[in-house]
Amino acid sequence: MDKTIDNLLEEFLCLSENLRNGYRQSLGMPSPSWKTDLQTITRDIPNLFQAIYSTISGTYRNIQDQVYMDFLPGYRLIHITELEHETKILLNLLDAEQCDLNTTTILPLLADYSSSYICYVKMLDGTEHLFNYSLEFGLQKIHNSVKDFWDTILSFYHEDVFFLDEDGFLDYDFEKEGVVGAAHNPNITYWTE
Repeated sequence: MDKTIDNLLEEFLCLSENLRNGYRQSLGMPSPSWKTDLQTITRDIPNLFQAIYSTISGTYRNIQDQVYMDFLPGYRLIHITELEHETKILLNLLDAEQCDLNTTTILPLLADYSSSYICYVKMLDGTEHLFNYSLEFGLQKIHNSVKDFWDTILSFYHEDVFFLDEDGFLDYDFEKEGVVGAAHNPNITYWTE
């Protein structure tokens, strides 16, 4: 039986907590207004965002304890109260050509400190993908589905791609990440470049 997004999120939170005690608590309780906050950005709230923001609130850009900044190495889960602002930033960065991918929805999910994002993208045909956006490379597909996104991240924990550096920050093995990422995302060049 396939795991639901809620189950995959819970497994991720458990693995994250096992590696960094206190990380789950740092993500906060769900905001009472999470659904209204999301509806101001998009009328059709993706299941991925419903699962996450009905469970936790995310990480503020200026989190005090930087050890808990990373959802993935270098990327924080955008706090629900900052999501609308980050969405506007991302859409302003995307040029018309990048937005013309036969998409209905582009939403940032994770952000770094230099205007790079991991984005949720829904296509006109209803398929859901995850893309990386950077100023240098623009939009690049990284996962063909939300399930591939979670399966890849969970494998990064199970196969020791993720680890804590000597200062307690989440880090990763670059070479191993490419191998494991490519195994879970065949035919996506991002993982083999």
